[in-house]
Amino acid sequence: MMPSIQTIRERTSAEESLVRRLRRQLNARRYRPGEFVTTETDLARSAGVKRIWARRAVDVLVNEGKLQRRPGKGLYLPDGNGHPHGAESTAALVQVVVPNVTNNMWGELARGVKQAAARAGWRTLIYDAHFSMDSDIDAIRALPRTSPRGAVIVSIHHQRFVETLYELKRLRYPFVLVDETLRGADVPCVLADNYQGGYRVGRELIRRGHRRIGFVGMDADTVRARLAGLRDAMLDEHLHFDRTLVASLSRETIAIHAADVARCVHAIITPPDRPTAIFFCNDLAAANGYRAIRKLGLRIPEDISVVGFDGLSICRLLTPTLASVRQPVREMGAVAMEMLLALTDGDLRAGESRTEAGVVNGAACTPVAVRDESKAEGGRNGQEVSVAGRGVAPMETHAPEFSRPRRPAANTTRGQDDAWHRVLPVTWQDGESLGPAPGAAGDFTPKDTKNTKATVSCGVVSTVL
Repeated sequence: MMPSIQTIRERTSAEESLVRRLRRQLNARRYRPGEFVTTETDLARSAGVKRIWARRAVDVLVNEGKLQRRPGKGLYLPDGNGHPHGAESTAALVQVVVPNVTNNMWGELARGVKQAAARAGWRTLIYDAHFSMDSDIDAIRALPRTSPRGAVIVSIHHQRFVETLYELKRLRYPFVLVDETLRGADVPCVLADNYQGGYRVGRELIRRGHRRIGFVGMDADTVRARLAGLRDAMLDEHLHFDRTLVASLSRETIAIHAADVARCVHAIITPPDRPTAIFFCNDLAAANGYRAIRKLGLRIPEDISVVGFDGLSICRLLTPTLASVRQPVREMGAVAMEMLLALTDGDLRAGESRTEAGVVNGAACTPVAVRDESKAEGGRNGQEVSVAGRGVAPMETHAPEFSRPRRPAANTTRGQDDAWHRVLPVTWQDGESLGPAPGAAGDFTPKDTKNTKATVSCGVVSTVL
């Protein structure tokens, strides 16, 4: 469950107060370089706040180079050169900037970055903007003045954010952007195959007899690619794509508000000829959409089917469980770190030959070798979709892959064979929110997928639990 706006405000206020308190403490006392200052536990206890809030406040000063965190020891003043003492002083540092680490999607991405960084002997700092666009932008602007040698930055899809990235590029600071491409600039980008994910949703809904499909999205290139995939899936089946069934969420803030989702759902459902299914641009919007749909007196999936995107753990906590498209976020984090390493070495293509993805089976992450098509016909890299079956058996069914449509991916701004733009495959995550269209009967499997021999060319198919 997402924290309320009031909780977020209280947390932000407490963290800002702690930052000011630490700054006053550092300014009032003359600490020697390398001297012990305090611990996060003592700081949280003295301020009467949660440990995680104290940690986030400390992160601000660590990112500014005013404090150094020594694992198992506490917080110290850096030495005269702004670098930590000891064995860690020779390790390069990477900064990961995420909109909100409590969103397990971006928390998984940060873990992917950290694991890849550890293999290369780098250390990792994670900056959590906790739904504050200003904090996110301030952290990015401070990067050239702080100790990290490079950064992995998750997009928040806003014009102010994009302008900050162009400035960072102008300063020649090395960074990799996740979940968006930066138009007009050779900035390394990593994202999931959003177009193919949308296309897969469209094909699945059509197979179940749905002919009128709504879409709740937002102003973002990745979301427009998902919508384009849905549209093309319908057009490929000679179905009418009704633009009046598309509603857009506000982008004034990073967080998704239930009232905003309810507004979009109401606009789509209330007309007489309502859709029989709604595709939400992400799982958090879909979770809020459940409540809005039920307030209008409709049942899921008996009256209307619901599909999300991201594959968050919240999918299994909803009733009924949410069908979704899973982004390989941990793998995206690892690839982003590999690209950053190549970028800091002056050779971005050094990491181009390795692309790995996986699906989660229970608590384990099963690595899947994905075919690298960087030199294949058409030069596309990682465009396949792995379809996950249901049940506990990891290979209960080998669902056929859906062929890529003739139309090019809508989210392509540079050639897919270009090392600056890495696209990782997505996986289908089944759920009970997806049912047949009301009144539909019979087999609605598209004719080009009937009796198709089951083949999985891009890796092992496993169930996402």
